[in-house]
Amino acid sequence: MPSVLDKYPILDGSVERTAQSTWDDAHDNLAGTAASSTSTLNGVGIRASLTGPGRGSGWYVSRCFFSFDMSNITHVPLNAILKIRGITNNNIAVIHTVKATSDIEGGLTTADFDSIEGWDGRADNTGNVTYYASNTSSWSSSGYNNITLNQQALVDMVGQDRLNIALLAHRDINNTGGDFPPPASTQYSGLTFTEYSGTVNDPNIRLTTQDDAVFMGTNF
Repeated sequence: MPSVLDKYPILDGSVERTAQSTWDDAHDNLAGTAASSTSTLNGVGIRASLTGPGRGSGWYVSRCFFSFDMSNITHVPLNAILKIRGITNNNIAVIHTVKATSDIEGGLTTADFDSIEGWDGRADNTGNVTYYASNTSSWSSSGYNNITLNQQALVDMVGQDRLNIALLAHRDINNTGGDFPPPASTQYSGLTFTEYSGTVNDPNIRLTTQDDAVFMGTNF
């Protein structure tokens, strides 16, 4: 019989590049200007935006990362749902769920801004990255956002210690933030992390697993 298992991140947080004078300065750099894996929440954690004249004006990009322990997963799960608790903002039309690299596993730093498999900061990366889910076209700011992980993510859970995930704004991944009409465009979504008080708001992956190994159509 299938069973349900909840996995919580070993590490989660955001890396951002803020208040840059051009979109290219915000998007293309290998390093961010700030990073945190101890924040309780980030109201603009997934972000690609232009802020108008005044304090803090400029282009902003923020990416969220999650690392889950999968060392005890020995068979491909039947399905998996990434559950992210949204807060405050839901201004991004499309959010992408992609494979992050193992570089994030030691703790998020500004150097992890581009820790996404296949990433080329100067390019449209829609064809470079490994997708772990279909595009998320809506974002709840008052409850969980349930993202169904695809077969590639399920396969990647087996035979490795970690499953590493990044959430990015659409304009970030396809490098079109420079098309924002001035003076401002608010493109960001907020979320909570594991450090938020209690577990009711924690990010997690809900797995439906097989209790028995299946080989050549036979249970052992």
